[in-house]
Amino acid sequence: PGQVLRMQTPEDAGALLRILSDAEFRTYLPVQQPPTLEQVEAGLGRILAHWEERGYGHWILSPKNSREVLGYCGLRFLAETEEVEIFYGIDRPHWGRGLVTEAAKATLRFGFEEAKLERVIALAHPSNKGTRRVMEKAGLRYEKQAVYFDMECAYYALDREQYRPDGSLYILRS
Repeated sequence: PGQVLRMQTPEDAGALLRILSDAEFRTYLPVQQPPTLEQVEAGLGRILAHWEERGYGHWILSPKNSREVLGYCGLRFLAETEEVEIFYGIDRPHWGRGLVTEAAKATLRFGFEEAKLERVIALAHPSNKGTRRVMEKAGLRYEKQAVYFDMECAYYALDREQYRPDGSLYILRS
């Protein structure tokens, strides 16, 4: 593949802040205020703790031969509902290139094959067509409208029994 999923490092905080601060990127997020660098750094610490506790988390999406941050993709445990959510984001210059779809497929493969999850959900603002298209291409199925994070969401899910690996290759790098 042209990109890899790798563990995040403290050096990724600035690039993630740039992505998360983009007004158009934030359009469909529940919190419209961009984070501070300190909040992004604290978030990276929580992600590492999540990996330690759960055996899964999120990765940085990078070009194959570079440490550049194109975006992120991964899995997180939602304590409020005890569900596991796939989530992702990509820097605006890379929108529409299929990179997130491939990362989402690889993340689902990891989730079902390595982390042995029984079900993965995905949430999107109902009018976020791009994110919903990624969910559908990755194999998740629309189930209902729901409220998460105080926001109306389109709720997608994929159960272990429904999961069909398509041979999506993933390279995990530290």
